[in-house]
Parts: sequence; structure tokens; C-alpha cells
Amino acid sequence: MTDHKDNQPRVLQLVTHDKMGGVRTLVDMVTAGLEERGFIVESRGLRQGGAAETVRNMASLARDILKGRYQAILTYQIAASIYGNFFGWLARVPMRVSHHTASPEGLRPQWRAIDKLFGTIGVYTHMVMNSNATRDAFSSWPAAYRKHFIDIIHGVDPLPVSTGRSDWREKCKIPASATVLVATGRLVAQKDHATAVAALALLPGMHLIIAGDGPDQAALETRAQRLGVFDRLHLIGPVDRSELGDVLAAGNIYVFPSVWETFGLAGVEATMAGLPVVAADLAVLREVLSTGEPAGVQAMTRFHEVRNADELALAVQDLAAHYPSPEMRANYAEMQKERHGRARMLELYGEFLAPLKA
Repeated sequence: MTDHKDNQPRVLQLVTHDKMGGVRTLVDMVTAGLEERGFIVESRGLRQGGAAETVRNMASLARDILKGRYQAILTYQIAASIYGNFFGWLARVPMRVSHHTASPEGLRPQWRAIDKLFGTIGVYTHMVMNSNATRDAFSSWPAAYRKHFIDIIHGVDPLPVSTGRSDWREKCKIPASATVLVATGRLVAQKDHATAVAALALLPGMHLIIAGDGPDQAALETRAQRLGVFDRLHLIGPVDRSELGDVLAAGNIYVFPSVWETFGLAGVEATMAGLPVVAADLAVLREVLSTGEPAGVQAMTRFHEVRNADELALAVQDLAAHYPSPEMRANYAEMQKERHGRARMLELYGEFLAPLKA
């Protein structure tokens, strides 16, 4: 095994694709926290460019793992977990950790079958559960699989405060008096922005800004044209995290209609920025958003049935009609920061990996 200086273990963090989003944010936080605690951390993406480049990258990654370059592998997203931990298992890497960034129904059947096999036979030494709801989602899986679970509740950094450099209402030509809904995230089926677009047709005068890109963009534009809301839907593309504060500052209500989540980082970021949230009625979103006094939770959150545009629209109307005061929004933001800050999460990661430094 490769020597490491001054008892500094090497940790590989592997993702399937190295794009901005909740997983990228988590990887960056864990990297910073582990480096502060004396670990050498390398972050890599499995997929790189075209097919040929990806194959070369995967071969290089396999060689590095098999050479014993790492003492721990932390993997995120299903393809990275299966690939990285398989080679880690062959190389007898002491800690092979899969993060469950998707619920079982969010996995393709073939990936789900391999994941179940690998977890059951011990290819993964540990599987991180970042919420109680995520753990519960796997409750029917084999006991030999579930014995590898460890609980590390997701930490969240507040988004950078709005700089004011980008006035998205002005850029999108939205009237100053209009109620603006805002959403962030990849334009993919899981996030179900299509339901938010359908709800927009039931919310005359309101506008919807979505920051993100993805394969569903054309379908969302087509739906908006068909429903007659194309002029009130603003797909602004991917926005760097450092500028997301400006996007949220343009909104009155954050909408979060995902069909599944294992944590719901984007919704927590929105509440930390002081925005009330209308979210799909998922157990995990009730768990992470229902922080603090009941009065604050009731004022700041509404939930709607998954894929139900009528309910989403009614929830938005109710929240807009009973909009929380600036003081209520500020208090709720502070409670979310206390509950979901990064400090406790990084402390748990440090304790978990501490045996590597012995």
C-alpha cells in the first residue's frame, strides 16, 4: 500500500458526474471538513466528456484504486458507488462507503439489483443514511444489507447572501407587483418541474423562475406553451452557487415538487434564505422542513400531494394569502441553520474515519 505522510490517510470521493448540484455541494463540504482534520482528499468524477474519454478515465481510476492509493472510498450516486466500491473491494480498501443519494424507487432496476447484492455481501463496508426517511425507505431490504447503515444527517451551508448584482425580476421582465415562485435543480423527471408548470396555469399573474438545466427543458417549454404560460415561465439555465442568492431574492415562494428525495438540500437552502416553501408531501421533506416551533413550521411550509398540480396551486395561493412576516421568516431561517449546519455532520465524518489515523 502507498505510504502516506504523518499518518494522513488518503480518501477518494467519487461521484458519477461532477456537475453542480446537491451532491457536488455535499462533496465540497466533506472535502473541506476532512482536510481540516488531517486527511488527504481527492475528488473525482466517473464520467468525463465523451465515451472514449470516460472509458480512459474509468481505467485510470481502477488502476489507482487497485494500486492501494486510498485508505477510504466515499462514493455518491449509484454508478460511482458500484464501480468505485467494487474495485475498492478487490483492493481491500479498509473503508468502502456508499452514500444513498437516491431512494430505492429512484434507482433503475438493474442498478437496484446490483446495489442490493453489493450491500448484502459486503462490497460496501458502510452505507450513509442522511435522514430517518431514507433509512425507513430501505426497511424491507435484507438485514445483511441494513447492518451496514450508519446515520450521518446531511449538513447544509446557507447560500451566499444576495449580492444584488443580478436582478432576476428585471432580467425576466417580471412586474414588481407579481408573486414569483422560484425553483432550483436539474431539469429531470425526479424534480418534477412539470407539475409546477401545470400549477402555474392555475395561478394567474404569478411567475415561475427555475434555475438549472437538464434533459427535460424542451418538454417543459412545450408544456408551458400548450398551457399558455410560456411568458410567465423563466428557465434561466444553470447558475453558480455563489449567485443563487440573487435568484432566491427574486422569489416570494420556493416550490419543491420532487417525486422523491433522500434529504431535500435545495428546500433547506431556500428556508435558510428566508423563503417559505411549498413542497411535495414526502416523508423526508416533512422531516427536514418541520424544524422549530409548530407556529413557525405552519407559517413557512405547505405540502401537496406528489404530482398534483391542483394541490400545489392551492398551497401556493394559501401561503401567498397568509404570507409570513419578515420576523417569522428570519426566525425560521435561523432555526434551520442551527438544525442543519455543517458542523455536526463534519464532526461525525471525522469520528467515523478516525480509525484510519490510528
